[in-house]
Amino acid sequence: MEFIFSNSYYFWGGLAVLLLLAEAATFTSVALVFSIAAAVVFLSLLYAGVPESVAGQILLFAVAGVALFFPIRMVQKRTATVRTTGDVAASIIDAPRGVVISVETGGHTGRVALEAAFLGEREWKFESVQPMQAGDAIRIVDVRGNIIKINKKEGIKINRKSGE
Repeated sequence: MEFIFSNSYYFWGGLAVLLLLAEAATFTSVALVFSIAAAVVFLSLLYAGVPESVAGQILLFAVAGVALFFPIRMVQKRTATVRTTGDVAASIIDAPRGVVISVETGGHTGRVALEAAFLGEREWKFESVQPMQAGDAIRIVDVRGNIIKINKKEGIKINRKSGE
């Protein structure tokens, strides 16, 4: 134990590696930020021998972590809004027909089944402004995450068991 405290750059190097492994397992920017901060302390001890005090090392670690957190977080927010599913508006135009298969209390939410896969799925959770009933034919109007917004196709009711 005394070896670790007398050669604290081993501690900071090990901490940097452990936090990098945690980042690889969890994909959180916090582990990445503090892994880099621990590497900063490790490199400053290894090459410059400063700061010698434990309080100075912890202060350098904290300052480096805070200084790195905000730029990395800003980049994450900027890239997180990029659509990865393609052009949703174009997909909605070519969306397959569907039918309500289950409705929750109130009729404004439930599940629909589609004739073909739409953005990778044949069955979706839905939300609707209009109250729906099982068997109602639907038209997709929007996609919000894993929920589709639908409207009722007027005059069409499908009996799912008989296929009519």
